[in-house]
Amino acid sequence: MSWLVKNNFLIRKVHSLLGIVPIGLFLMEHLITNSFATFGPEVYNEKIEFFQSLPYLLGLEIGTIFAPILFHAVLGVVFLWAWKDNSIQYPYARNWLYTLQRVTGIIAFAFIAYHVWEFRIESVLNGEEVNFDLVAGHLDNSWIFGFYILGITSAIFHFANGVWNFLVHWGITVGPRAQKLSGCVCAGIGVVFLYVGLNALWAFI
Repeated sequence: MSWLVKNNFLIRKVHSLLGIVPIGLFLMEHLITNSFATFGPEVYNEKIEFFQSLPYLLGLEIGTIFAPILFHAVLGVVFLWAWKDNSIQYPYARNWLYTLQRVTGIIAFAFIAYHVWEFRIESVLNGEEVNFDLVAGHLDNSWIFGFYILGITSAIFHFANGVWNFLVHWGITVGPRAQKLSGCVCAGIGVVFLYVGLNALWAFI
């Protein structure tokens, strides 16, 4: 813990950066790829087959997806341990967003872990091909479908609000006007990708 305290500034910088690159970029790519389901099973399956045919796929997934997400999540838990919620006592907008950032982070991590298990690990163990029919059959359960709505919404909020935090903490938006403008832009990004994500989800039912 003394090492964490001593290097707190640098660790928080790395934590926020990982939330943008590569995790945020992967989130956007994944949502866009899933949106091909709106064009039908054949188009979606072609896109999935392309990604599954990439050379060194497992290494790419571990190095650019799984390891950064796990590292980001572990640091998030460390920060969460020292977090004291005072949004009730001080119900300012930024205070509530601070609270929601941590709540959605927990939900998003649980959702990602479940999603990876179902469509990356369990599918391999069972010898199942990940395709449109597999996803559609999985989402046929109303509880799972509802969990996916919650998970996607949480992940996108966590990312969009995280971009705003990144811009502030990295000294890119320093003044009130710049921060207000970036807040509007980040909210717009969140709305757009929420539509993309939920629209793709509905394509499987």
